[in-house]
Amino acid sequence: MLALAGEVEIAGPAGKRSVKADDFFHGLFETALGPSDVLTAIRLPVATRDTRVGFAELARRHGDYAMVGLAAAARANGKKLGDVRLAFFGVGATPVRARHAEEALAAGDLETGVKALDRNLDPPDDVQATGTVKKHLAGVLLCRVARQLSEPVA
Repeated sequence: MLALAGEVEIAGPAGKRSVKADDFFHGLFETALGPSDVLTAIRLPVATRDTRVGFAELARRHGDYAMVGLAAAARANGKKLGDVRLAFFGVGATPVRARHAEEALAAGDLETGVKALDRNLDPPDDVQATGTVKKHLAGVLLCRVARQLSEPVA
């Protein structure tokens, strides 16, 4: 939802409201939902011929929770990408957009995008891996997903 620039509709005692995915995730197990709210709809933009998406994750074993994952979306603009959105998971308490890496990828500079992850991500150590290892894996995933973004959606 974050990579695709989605939004959710929430109904509660104060009525209905829409919340963009960028504003929905607040912390570990915390969202924009209040104690009496109900999520009633999820809205995602319609894909077009120019839509590009990618997804990859790394886990110790197939089916395990990901140590690091990346969901990405972009719009093809000739041979370049526009509206790049990179949503990493497993690197923080919430999904994290890597905005500096997004800018670098939109400029066609994958190497700078990988380096920008140092500014965008600050993953904590956990039982799966250290933060340093997770940051390295995020760069590996960015390289893999960047290739996926260059291909049209089937």
